[in-house]
Amino acid sequence: MITISSIVRNALLGGIIFSFATAALAGPVFQPPGVNLVLGDVTHGQRTQSASTNPAAAAADVARDMEKMTRSTVISGSGGLEYGNVQNLFEYYDEVTQGYVPSDPGGDGPANLPEDGGIDLGVIWDSLNPDFQATVTAAARQVATQAALLAIIRQEAYAKAWLAVDAPFVLGGEYLGGTWTFDVNWSGTSKAYGVPQAIIDFDQDAAREALEDWWNQLPSDRPVQLPVNDGVLLRIDPVTNAIRFAINNDSSLLTKASQTTELNVGYSRHAWSNSAGSLYLGAEASLYLMRLSRLSVRFGDITDSEELFDTIRDSSFRNDERLGVDIGALWVGDNYQVGAQVTNVNEPKFTFPDVDLDPYTNEGFIDILRRDKIYRMDRQFKLEASLFTSDRRWSTNLGLDADPATDPMGDKYQWVTLSAGLARDSWWLPGARIGYRENLTGTKMKYVGIGVTAFKIVNFDISSTLDTVRIDGQKLPQGLMASIGFQLSW
Repeated sequence: MITISSIVRNALLGGIIFSFATAALAGPVFQPPGVNLVLGDVTHGQRTQSASTNPAAAAADVARDMEKMTRSTVISGSGGLEYGNVQNLFEYYDEVTQGYVPSDPGGDGPANLPEDGGIDLGVIWDSLNPDFQATVTAAARQVATQAALLAIIRQEAYAKAWLAVDAPFVLGGEYLGGTWTFDVNWSGTSKAYGVPQAIIDFDQDAAREALEDWWNQLPSDRPVQLPVNDGVLLRIDPVTNAIRFAINNDSSLLTKASQTTELNVGYSRHAWSNSAGSLYLGAEASLYLMRLSRLSVRFGDITDSEELFDTIRDSSFRNDERLGVDIGALWVGDNYQVGAQVTNVNEPKFTFPDVDLDPYTNEGFIDILRRDKIYRMDRQFKLEASLFTSDRRWSTNLGLDADPATDPMGDKYQWVTLSAGLARDSWWLPGARIGYRENLTGTKMKYVGIGVTAFKIVNFDISSTLDTVRIDGQKLPQGLMASIGFQLSW
């Protein structure tokens, strides 16, 4: 029986076996930390994490509330998982991959199909009256079935997990005429997903002709393995006439992980004012210390997902270090503000370890694996706007990624967020927030979230997808994220 615990295990194991740290940050993973999980990647004014978004935000927040923002920090821990609409991901892979030809252990591409390998088509003919068309029809049916399974794998057969620890600091006051921010976090993510190689069209006439040619040979000369079409292999038992079907291509299960220690320093200051409002400008430099890992296994070589986990555990990480630069601007009026920022201006590039290409034969698929080795932090343009009451008790926020960006796992993100927040002078519940976020590309997931601040220092936020999956008759969210943090002024 599939249980909630087995779902969580399947989704998380691919990440946790690498390490107990992945992330949720705007740079490498595109999920904001702490209260920003609900409020979005906007300058919302709710303490320090407001200043960890737009590089120009810190100076604006300090100018607005010097007492609370002069020296402050938030320490947050976050985590989440997201999985495709497949009941038990790794059991699904174990079943699907039984119909694929394994690779040669010597590293020379595909090997012969074992006697019990592939999909059993049964005894379709007898030795005196072979029915070639029945064999071709059965093979064509399996080609269609496998194509449908690959379509599911391409869209739904994945599991992704992340965890995060983040600690931004704001140092207000006049230090070289502006406000300084520092951020330390441990970040990354992990994912297991299928990469199908499309099956070519099955030519039934050519397959029938290949079978007839095979039959016309002397029984002693007939090969046991018969490629009836490019990518389709039949294994014919010369004694029983039983036929087994298998796909011969490089479709693979890919697992990737990234771990990032990120050190940020930012500077922002007031630039100009008039009767309508004030302009603030800022810039931030980030040092990314990344550890990257990936493993690719052909479907035909997967016999047990649990054994595959052992291989994943033993895989090596590659260390890579790069610098990144963000810039931002924020215009603040009496009851509104609008801002823009550009992240990863210099588009730093990182390199994953090589994967073993010996089992692969398709040049197009090999090229995919080679190109997948490089991860580039895409330059991204972000816009934001907020409306608030004069005392800032109520606020609404809109955030928009103007273009998509890709995370280390290869997933595309382009978030639009809409949120609202309430800030009070209460000691036990001084803040509450609600938010909606939608990915305009990639998975196109939709999340709704709520959060509260308690006892003036504790933030708790949770966000769930509107997209659901049914497991054992239970309707469950396809993605879930949560964060807890502690904010202090000193």
